[in-house]
Amino acid sequence: MKHIFFATLLNLLFSNFMMAQTSFCAGDPPLNPWLADSPWPVYHRNNYAQASTCLMGPVASDSLVIKSKTDITGGTSPWVYLSEYYPNGDRVLYYSNATFVYKLIDNGTSIVTADSLRIDFDLLDFGWNFLLSKNKTWFTYDPKSPLSTNNTTALFKLSDADTMDAYSDIIVLDTLLFENYGLGKVQTFGLNYNGQIVFNTENENGFATVGIIDQNFNIIDTLHYACSVDEIVHHNAMAIEESNAFYIVTTERMIRFDWNGTNLTRTWDAWYDFVGDGPTGSFAEGSGTTPTLVGWGGNEDKLVVVADGHSNNNLVAFWRELPIGWVGVPGMDIRFADSIRLPLAIEINNTFQSVENSPCAFGYDIGVAQFNGFLGYGCTNTKGVQKIHWDTLSNQFSVAWQNNTINMNGVLTYSQGSNLVYCSGKENDCNYYYYGIDWTTGMVVFRKLLGPESGNSNNDPFYDAGNNNIVDENNNIYFAGGKSLIKIEFVSNPLTVNQGMRSDYLSIFPNPTEGTLNIELTKQDMIIQEISAYTMQGQQVLSIDKAGAIDISHLPTGIYYFLIKTSEGIYSEKISKH
Repeated sequence: MKHIFFATLLNLLFSNFMMAQTSFCAGDPPLNPWLADSPWPVYHRNNYAQASTCLMGPVASDSLVIKSKTDITGGTSPWVYLSEYYPNGDRVLYYSNATFVYKLIDNGTSIVTADSLRIDFDLLDFGWNFLLSKNKTWFTYDPKSPLSTNNTTALFKLSDADTMDAYSDIIVLDTLLFENYGLGKVQTFGLNYNGQIVFNTENENGFATVGIIDQNFNIIDTLHYACSVDEIVHHNAMAIEESNAFYIVTTERMIRFDWNGTNLTRTWDAWYDFVGDGPTGSFAEGSGTTPTLVGWGGNEDKLVVVADGHSNNNLVAFWRELPIGWVGVPGMDIRFADSIRLPLAIEINNTFQSVENSPCAFGYDIGVAQFNGFLGYGCTNTKGVQKIHWDTLSNQFSVAWQNNTINMNGVLTYSQGSNLVYCSGKENDCNYYYYGIDWTTGMVVFRKLLGPESGNSNNDPFYDAGNNNIVDENNNIYFAGGKSLIKIEFVSNPLTVNQGMRSDYLSIFPNPTEGTLNIELTKQDMIIQEISAYTMQGQQVLSIDKAGAIDISHLPTGIYYFLIKTSEGIYSEKISKH
């Protein structure tokens, strides 16, 4: 018997939970309570910079449409975030490019501009990230602000003229000039678990500065640290863990800083040659990736992971906490855990690193893609996506799979809900496509035509220069193109039916489960007709005709849809198998 996939029905069943806490997923690292209650409140989704979510993105059987907003002034933006809900259910997409910040609203028919604000007046020197806090408060900056007397950085605190109205104007609540504190150019900001802003300056004359600012723009503490003359310390964003420790990667080392609420300290430096024999051009500045944290709580391995800038790139892991009995790798820093040659990452020219975009991570699996440059290089590109696994027993990396058939040119996003990793890229036919790769096998199972190359990357609506991909609660994906915002819009799933029954007629537990699932009827005279289970991609993995204890220990770890057909109707449940 051919069964049906209840994606839309289950989306509705779980929407009440997601509305209440959209920024949290089972399996997530500790939630930062100061980030906006949104599916995507920061660039890499969470403070651990993992770019993974439990929300379900599109799958191969979905009916989809491509929508775009193309009348955006100020160039391409790699930075798109999704706001909290407004009282009437509206949401804002925050879009920040070289000169402007935008409030964009998807009204269901089109993406419209609610307001925009000119921030940066230097097209060649724009900011690398912005912060989205609670209560419609966000922060952006101009690295070389005309408000300063010596072209140093200005930080802006922004909000809505009416925080109840998504369409209200952007207002500037406050401005901080770093020159007033003897500080120069700042390129990196983060929001810690105290709701404070963490910053890192550029290296000037052999010194850089990290600091802590509260949201009222009081500088609480700063710490100057010595650098070698040519050490680049500002190229990547930072990862922040729940202890408020934060990690910065330079061309020469990984650095951990700690903040105890009163004082900043530099806890350790792990020295590593990130440049190696790799490119040294304009955008090749050591590691191209933001530090990604994996492992937390209990006795888990706790690592910080980056790609290096070698000609044949490596994925490199450093211990955030040294395991008991760890004696180190001969010839390497004691914090060095392991590295592995990325089989599908090769130098393309002297301008860019082959891995410039940060990986996505879920558990101890890490997805990494080859990069082909910010400006595009015609229709022929270097292809390659791979998944690397960290073995917690042997303390080693291994290649889980590799796919050399496509280019994913942005920051990968993994959806636990669909078990797919998403991104866009360009093929030899000069068309852009949007892809989903099976996280387990590495096979391309989802491929959607976006449109043709225009010949001018800055005006190409589907051009992807290393942008993030936002998955929302309705199976949609947003990402920025060339002066544009693109939406991969879920319309329907042809395998979906619209049936349901009262959940108090039946119970299914425990959830999550490690192997045994109990299904009990709570209504007399109700008859089980069929129990079936599906992967998030719609593959049937179970079919039985009676209730009771069900052994699913043979199923891989993941999320499954259970559909229980009874004489009273169909019951559906989303089950997590650990």
